[in-house]
Amino acid sequence: MTESASTPRLRATFAIYLALVAATIVVGPGSVPAAWYYLSGAAGFLLVTLACLGRIWTSVFIAGHKDVELVTSGPYALCRHPLYACSILGALGLGLTTRSLLLTGIVVALIAALVVYAAACEEQFLADSFPDQFAAYVLATPNKWWPRSRDAALPPNLAVQPAVYWKAFLDAGSFFLLYLFVALAAEYRLIPAF
Repeated sequence: MTESASTPRLRATFAIYLALVAATIVVGPGSVPAAWYYLSGAAGFLLVTLACLGRIWTSVFIAGHKDVELVTSGPYALCRHPLYACSILGALGLGLTTRSLLLTGIVVALIAALVVYAAACEEQFLADSFPDQFAAYVLATPNKWWPRSRDAALPPNLAVQPAVYWKAFLDAGSFFLLYLFVALAAEYRLIPAF
């Protein structure tokens, strides 16, 4: 794996999610009401799916362009950090899949702390690299995390780098695999002892 500025954050994220899978086996209620079981499972799957789709859509615009140019179209016209917002959404989905409110709160807080820090570093980099453009972008797109209710500026075409985009696609696929591991860990914890 090549080292980049985001490598420590990615390693921390990986460690958090591995810990979530392990903790899911032992932390949380031994049984849950049927309504909460099905509702949290469906909500978790829906949020992970939305996060994955959002990350893929966002990656179309940013993959291969990050740190080279200021991307302000597509999802980046709606909020300044849509990729990170999708990460928090995915963390909430994985947390709900554990059926443990404690684990949900912990994983969302940890992932949110990581992406808030990363977003602050990125905004400083962009402000230094593209001072006038970034200042105008912040004025036009004041929301960091939640999309504004307006149409995204979609260019007629995009230069997509397939190798970089493929990495984003695998990233989204790994989120589904992680969902499966968390769901299986929750099932293991909830199996009645004989």
